[in-house]
Amino acid sequence: MALEMGADAVGIAAVSDFSKECPEGYRPDDLLKGAKSVIVVGKRRYTRGQWMAPNTDLIHRARSGQSNRDTIAATLAGLLEGEYGHAALFVNPGMFDTGFVPVLSLKVCAELAGLGTRSMAGGIILSKEHGLLGFAATITTMDLSPDGPMSDPVCPDRACIAMFAEDGTTPCIRACSAIEGSIENGRLKEVTFYRQLCATRSNTTMNTVYLRLLPEIVEEKDPERRKYLAIGQARKYIEDPPGRGIWGRCIECMRVCPVNRRAIQLKGAEANV
Repeated sequence: MALEMGADAVGIAAVSDFSKECPEGYRPDDLLKGAKSVIVVGKRRYTRGQWMAPNTDLIHRARSGQSNRDTIAATLAGLLEGEYGHAALFVNPGMFDTGFVPVLSLKVCAELAGLGTRSMAGGIILSKEHGLLGFAATITTMDLSPDGPMSDPVCPDRACIAMFAEDGTTPCIRACSAIEGSIENGRLKEVTFYRQLCATRSNTTMNTVYLRLLPEIVEEKDPERRKYLAIGQARKYIEDPPGRGIWGRCIECMRVCPVNRRAIQLKGAEANV
């Protein structure tokens, strides 16, 4: 049903598996008592054409295109309750205003449901078939047969293994100073991700930034400068203020990732456009 509604991938995780990955208070059954299963819906973040665009603003504003991902998860919750009589709730990335420590990690959900594995690039979940996906989840008391995690990691790609063996780096490490790591025997041995560097580079248009600017906005004497800070950037677009613009302005680690590039490559006549 999820695939018919437009999901690119769907998988099921057993709630019992979360105790190995998440501390108490951050598991599905902390949100829904008696939960047995988590259905995870994966949706491509961007079209292949959007990945090709040189304008990063265009790329990130296009994330709204995956909005039916949340609708799919909500519809599944209604189906489980209406047709099967089991309690269900859905979770999407915007439901918890908890910064970098969400009440439930959708990355963990996706990994335990077999939709991908962690990557060198900041722990992003990569799908071999679809590359970078966005996720939503439906938690339910219904005991469903789980897909379980993938047995073989998607990252590192064979190209990254060869590159690391030759000069000790990978495309994502070269692209971003927030990423470090090592590969041994064809697998990730160590990954270090400097989240504070990534946040500074990519998350400088979040609501928290707007709140940080608020005292400066209130105290600003110059009316033009105050208008710029309050409602917009250089062009003074009211929908694009410093703290309420696009969620992030950097996606270079995925632009250069061989797994993602292979997954988004066009297969038909337009492949060479």
